[in-house]
Amino acid sequence: MEKIKVFIVCSGLGQIQRGFESFTQECFEALSKEHYVDITLFKGGGQSNKKEMTLWNLPRHSWLAIQFGKITRRGAYYIEQASFALSLLPHLHRQQPDVIYYSDGTVGNVLWHWRRFTKQSYKLLFSNGAPFFPPFLPYYDHLQQVAPSHLQVALDRGVPAAKQTLIPYGVKIPAELKLLSFHEREALRRHLGLPDKRQIILSVGAINKSHKRMNYLIREIETLSESRPYLLLLGQQESQSPEILQLGNQLLGTDNFQVRTVASHQVADYYRVADAFVLASLTEGFGRVFLEAMSYGLPCLAHDYEVARFVLGKEGYFANFELPGSLADLSYKVLVEVHDESKCYLRHRSVYDRFSWKKLLLSYSDMIQYVACKK
Repeated sequence: MEKIKVFIVCSGLGQIQRGFESFTQECFEALSKEHYVDITLFKGGGQSNKKEMTLWNLPRHSWLAIQFGKITRRGAYYIEQASFALSLLPHLHRQQPDVIYYSDGTVGNVLWHWRRFTKQSYKLLFSNGAPFFPPFLPYYDHLQQVAPSHLQVALDRGVPAAKQTLIPYGVKIPAELKLLSFHEREALRRHLGLPDKRQIILSVGAINKSHKRMNYLIREIETLSESRPYLLLLGQQESQSPEILQLGNQLLGTDNFQVRTVASHQVADYYRVADAFVLASLTEGFGRVFLEAMSYGLPCLAHDYEVARFVLGKEGYFANFELPGSLADLSYKVLVEVHDESKCYLRHRSVYDRFSWKKLLLSYSDMIQYVACKK
């Protein structure tokens, strides 16, 4: 049986830390173990090897991308995607893939038009994690919807069921949770330069106020008592980050607050030493960091909306984060029970059974084979 030739493409991989990028890397590694596919990963940064190709592009944070984004009124992210997609075209001609799997809408649009021009036959499989909905969907042949609410909205707006598959994001999760002992946690905290013998609340995401609402989180923690927990924010810094840093230092002080940007493989250590995880955004396409935090047994605090309910299930902690004081009140309740190890194991098992690659890989394989065979 001839193998299905699959390209997985992501312009930000190797350049920026987001859910799209970490999912793309893990998906490539998981699918590479399948015997029926010949899979190549194309990324915007990092090292190349035989099956991982780094393509030239204008990164969204570069001066040129920012300037061209202003001139075209499309933004720097559009410039990154477009330049990345153009670099991909010679590989399409030489290798003739069957399926191209992507999460960046502009990349898909370029590849759609290129296919019309060249009469190539590859299929475009779009992982709709943002998500996009009609009438503003990128060009695609098949949609992967990552949450039931996204699927329902698309159906309600006329997208045929046959052109969609509901499969949530997979995440790399060990089959068994191994909690650190008290002494191991304290030693790791000291190694990371974090305070010992204090509760730590962790949030992972872009350091901004527009979407991740780190400013709301800081203000809520500030209202807690003098024995308030230490707040650690991990994520990509951007234009709003200096304002977040200033607010945290002003309201909490440098002894109670810190912002860091670390490599993706280093984030695990921070999950291991934290006591609770918070994402203050009012909406997420999926919120893959919830899965990561739960896989380490952490209690997760979230705004109450459909996707968060789907991802966190019965083990999540929910409140209306549009209201001042709501997150602070929820934090009081959660931090009292953080040392209940039985709940840590329940959280881990909840996400492992629903979202681990061990459980989802067959569904991804079936989806790719279905798309490859579509007329």
